[in-house]
Amino acid sequence: SSRERLTGGGTASGPVSFMKGFDAFAGVIKSGGKTRRAAKMVILNADHADIFDFVECKAAEERKAWALIDAGYEADFNGAAYASVHFQNATHSVRVSDEFMNAVVDDREWQTRFVTNGEVCESFPARKLIRKSAEAAWQCGDPGLQFDTTTNAWHTSPASGRINASNPCSEYVYLDDSACNLASLNLRRFQDSAGDVDAGALRHAVDVMITAQEILVERASYPTEKIERNSHAFRPLGLGYANLGALLMSRGLAYDSDISRAYAG
Repeated sequence: SSRERLTGGGTASGPVSFMKGFDAFAGVIKSGGKTRRAAKMVILNADHADIFDFVECKAAEERKAWALIDAGYEADFNGAAYASVHFQNATHSVRVSDEFMNAVVDDREWQTRFVTNGEVCESFPARKLIRKSAEAAWQCGDPGLQFDTTTNAWHTSPASGRINASNPCSEYVYLDDSACNLASLNLRRFQDSAGDVDAGALRHAVDVMITAQEILVERASYPTEKIERNSHAFRPLGLGYANLGALLMSRGLAYDSDISRAYAG
């Protein structure tokens, strides 16, 4: 953390400082050579000594963007206002345990700890951190929360290591140094002339696609040797569906209704 003394004197830069550099790199990386930028998740544990700096950093940058917009800069997220502030290419989340959440419920003290020696850095009411997180999320959408205890309780391969993070949308929650082969099927392509989903055709498409994804595990290239090794060993695949909202609308079903939830089921 930035609060720890270095052996040669001075203090460490801390994670928030390094996040600025990684955010800048993400901003210039295009996904698949197209216009979509890199998607990056940044997570800090609730007991990290810099947790308050982390929680509030993106909201502080958001307020700078508002000031620039008020001064006449364009408000588009690709415009000059947001391009000139930090942390716009990442999703931020605080990693919390059951111990922390119980401290919030019981209104007990919570302690942050130094990374180098594990000693207590600061003590404060757990609700203070939740309040700061909620206020920041209200301003800019971040940080979110990741529930570490529950995630690892539901872990399907616990003997192979713990789960420390997810991707930004959290549809991939698995081991470090692994990659998921993701694909989606467009539900509207499976509607018949009456507007109903052809379940048999959808089932067949699932069979074909998951087989193709399994083949691609071997055919794909990976950024590091460790990611390649884990991908070949665990073969993580994800097949979902897209356009559920459009499907419901085409059927005349209200999105937030019992009948639409029944149809989706």
